[in-house]
Amino acid sequence: MISIKRCVAAALLVASCAACTGALAQMPENITDVEVSVLPGYCRDTWGFGKVPWTPDPKWMEIMGQGFMAMHHYCWALIKLNRVAKPGTPAVVQLGVRESALGDLYYVVKNSQRDFVMLPEIFTKIGEVELLLKRYTDAQISYERARSLKPDYWPAYFQWAEYLRQRGQKAKARSLVEEGLSYAPDAKPLQSLLVTLGGNPKDIRPRTPEPAASAAPDSQ
Repeated sequence: MISIKRCVAAALLVASCAACTGALAQMPENITDVEVSVLPGYCRDTWGFGKVPWTPDPKWMEIMGQGFMAMHHYCWALIKLNRVAKPGTPAVVQLGVRESALGDLYYVVKNSQRDFVMLPEIFTKIGEVELLLKRYTDAQISYERARSLKPDYWPAYFQWAEYLRQRGQKAKARSLVEEGLSYAPDAKPLQSLLVTLGGNPKDIRPRTPEPAASAAPDSQ
């Protein structure tokens, strides 16, 4: 006789596989006001969150350009990631939902302009998810993409440097933090991390970022 635990595990695995395939582009079910309240303010104005029929808000179109038309997927990804970050979420469910969120994030990359202002943040979020999925090489590449697009976007330095520090690669972590502070000298998380790594933020010479590189919309 199949045990109840095995039945539950099988059901979770099916749900996980569904999230990895057909659910990649699906809006999360039963979104609550509380979940929306912790999202960036523009999420309320993206497709699926605002009025029906939906029309893009001119304000966000002016700020983000055509990329705003795809930003509902970023908001979906944030909801999914917040849900599985709750304590007690089974690992197999976390895996499937994070894969689904990753699909949403890459949807935005593929459906936005090369100079989309949100790409540094999105690639940093992709790196964060890839770290959670233990895809360390992919995460490194994603963080590098974010930094190449916006050298003064400090989270892309901090997250990867903190991973390096935890892995015992303190010299590499310190070098990366120092690079980040040279572009973003006022970033307090980087300042604090550099002190932890034995450095002094006052020793860092600031520099001006070079023109940003472009991210191919079909890259993954």
